[in-house]
Amino acid sequence: MLEIVYVNQAKQSLPKTFTSIGMLNARIEVFFKDDLLSKIMPTPLPIDNIKADFLSALKSNFTLILSAEPGAGKSTRLPLWLLEDNLAIQGKVYLLQPRRVAAKNIAIYLAAQIGEPVGQSVGYRLRNESKVSKNTRLEVITEGILVQIMQADPELANTSLIIFDEFHERSLQADLAFALARDIQQGLREDLRLLLMSATLANDELQKALPDALSLKTTGRSFPVTVEYQPIKNIRAWRDQAAVVIKQTLITHQGSILVFLPSSADIRYLATALENIVNAELVVCPLYGDLSLAEQQRAIQPCKENVRKIVLATNIAETSLTIEGINIVIDSGLEKVAIYDENTLTNKLLQRNIAKSSAIQRMGRAGRLSAGHCIRLFNEEEFQRRSLQSGLAIHQADILPVVIEAARWQVSRLADIPLLDFPNEAIENQAWQTLINIDVVDEKRKLTPHGLEVVQLPCHARFAHMIIQAKTLEQKYDCKGFTFLACLLAALLEERDVFSIEQSRGNSDISQRIRFILSNNKNYKSRQILLQAKKLADKIQVKQISNLPLGNIGILVYLAYPERLLKRRNNAGDYLASYGKGVTLDLHDALNNEEYLVAAHLTQFQQQLQVRLAAIVDIQQLTSWKLAKQNYHESLHYDEKSGRINAVKQKKIGAIILEEKAEKALMNEDDVFAIWLEQLKKHGLTLLKWKKEDKDLLLRWQWLNSISIDNDFPDVSGQSLIKNASLWFKPYVSNITTKAQLLKLNVSEMLLTMLDYQQQQLLNKCVPSYYVGPTGRKCTIRYSLEHAPVVSLPMQEVYGLKTSPAVGDEKSKVNLTFELLSPAQRPIQITADLAGFWRGSYKAVQKEMKAQYPKHYWPDDPANAIATNKTKKYALIK
Repeated sequence: MLEIVYVNQAKQSLPKTFTSIGMLNARIEVFFKDDLLSKIMPTPLPIDNIKADFLSALKSNFTLILSAEPGAGKSTRLPLWLLEDNLAIQGKVYLLQPRRVAAKNIAIYLAAQIGEPVGQSVGYRLRNESKVSKNTRLEVITEGILVQIMQADPELANTSLIIFDEFHERSLQADLAFALARDIQQGLREDLRLLLMSATLANDELQKALPDALSLKTTGRSFPVTVEYQPIKNIRAWRDQAAVVIKQTLITHQGSILVFLPSSADIRYLATALENIVNAELVVCPLYGDLSLAEQQRAIQPCKENVRKIVLATNIAETSLTIEGINIVIDSGLEKVAIYDENTLTNKLLQRNIAKSSAIQRMGRAGRLSAGHCIRLFNEEEFQRRSLQSGLAIHQADILPVVIEAARWQVSRLADIPLLDFPNEAIENQAWQTLINIDVVDEKRKLTPHGLEVVQLPCHARFAHMIIQAKTLEQKYDCKGFTFLACLLAALLEERDVFSIEQSRGNSDISQRIRFILSNNKNYKSRQILLQAKKLADKIQVKQISNLPLGNIGILVYLAYPERLLKRRNNAGDYLASYGKGVTLDLHDALNNEEYLVAAHLTQFQQQLQVRLAAIVDIQQLTSWKLAKQNYHESLHYDEKSGRINAVKQKKIGAIILEEKAEKALMNEDDVFAIWLEQLKKHGLTLLKWKKEDKDLLLRWQWLNSISIDNDFPDVSGQSLIKNASLWFKPYVSNITTKAQLLKLNVSEMLLTMLDYQQQQLLNKCVPSYYVGPTGRKCTIRYSLEHAPVVSLPMQEVYGLKTSPAVGDEKSKVNLTFELLSPAQRPIQITADLAGFWRGSYKAVQKEMKAQYPKHYWPDDPANAIATNKTKKYALIK
């Protein structure tokens, strides 16, 4: 409320209340002489102390950095100095505010301070609203508006000063606006003055980036604020505990309360939780960006006498706005931040802890008008551990709008404009490629004729591209209303969802939202979207019509997001996007049965991409209008179920297969081998059917390689065989198309192709499969990579052998280990030193065997005895 006190020369006051700028609470003393207004004397503010120094610095310096504590009056007093005759510079002044509600309120306040209606000396310009005239010298605008002004007039011919207020927030548009203004100052307008203002500027970093800048600082008018820590014990139920703290604070403290919460959903939850305490003396006011300006102003303006209020706000209330009556702040310590993921082309909405600087800003809101109290719902130790500043938007937001403005500024890389910070180079290149894909820039990153049309529209490049394409298609296919529908869709997608969380749950259909807007034009969101749609339509000279072709919404969404064409897969709610990612749709969503959709909004939750806004698309219309780039892909693939290689010809849009036909003629040996090789890598050597002799051959070969010093046999370990599959595998599988045929292959034959004839002979000689004993018995040799080869046979059949036989090549001989058996085929001795056994422990074995098997021959001198496989009776006869 603006209270104007008329004071006569006798100093007798007569109060009178004005409500025309209701939310503002300024006290202006008006002095009269002869009953005529002669002079306006504003209440002194701390920033007044540096007025002379500031104006002097402004005349001799072109870049200034002003750090002013909260309540100093930098936003509401300093701009007025610039309007005073003979005190400041001449020419237009732009005052930038990061939020629309702050821009409008500050403009109204400044105009009131000089006794004029807004729109005369002081005006404002917002996206869908403006109050300016030919007499306007000070314009309060948002950063995006300034970017468009500079693009239209790169010399800013009639502009003297640009003030970047609350610059510490470092939004994407603020960084871009400052970079372009700095470029103008350095290249075209040396006399253009730039002023950066904030309560919490990182002065040291800015001074390094702007060595020519003069730095000024002033104290604020904040009152003392006591800080109390009441950490949330159960983080899952933090909102319920926050409600308890709010109710307790109403009892223990006087005054109104500002509660900082991370999102509008949290605000709505707490507003519901507090409904039972609302009465004639207590009101609850939400405050977040999605509300109308009128609703936001309701939270800002002072309450009626003897009424307290609870303002539930996002970080929109951290800066710029003074909320009347607040002397208590309850800070959740949380915020919601949209982090753009270039891999998924989506914003991931993350809830995270705020930085120290934000916590300090929030605390300060309690001390703007009187001594205050701040309750933090986290502990002091946690506060001390938090980072000093939040992450920069240019490192975590979608930079496509910045890149297209750079192209419009006629540079081919962001490094060519004086940004204070730069995004990752790979992310920047990806953004340029996106613009190339939609024909906004060419390969040299110059605006195309289409791009020149795109940049004229005040919306995201994707949507501008969609609108311009729609106009061409409407004329080509006589699709009336198609262009205005595109404008309406662009306006819809650039705003928050017109549906509430409850309405949007299980309802992603964009067409329902369009119908809601058209049939509810008294709704604030609907009015704003329709207003923006009309502005876009006016830009391209299109009239609004009532009968819109709503069945073509999917075509329009595809024009904006060709990467997000979706095709339903086997499972309910499971879709494949044309850029290769899998996405899910709520199982209860009405669109779930549709085969083809286009997603306008995806979110990432628990490692899954989920559809939030989508439209049905007619794939036949999409292809017949030649909007989707189709490619034909000939390929082979292995079907696990049938165990067969199939040759197919596919018609695709990105990763989505539209049609698939069998084409046997496509098969060639290299492609078939590649398929089987992929399966070999996937399943290993078990892909083939290994018989016992195949396994034995492989083991013998591997054993020889393990003991040989200079053998030139190929490595046949599993890993090496797969690596060198072209040597032994390819010749046998290049004409095979089924798993059944593969399993019939002779693996030993395949492996031996890696050896020439002499090597095969040498393998058999050095690593025989069998040992033939003195009696002629053929005994299998059991090879192992852990120990020496073993052969088992009856002890009588090795009589006469004076030494153990050996296997291996000439330089790497290894004695066979004999497992000597009793007549009952039970092991009685294991030895690799037969001569030593005969001389040593044989005597004990002989004694035991004679007792157990008296009919068999147990000579005293086995080394010189005759080997036999008969009993003693027959052996003696022989």
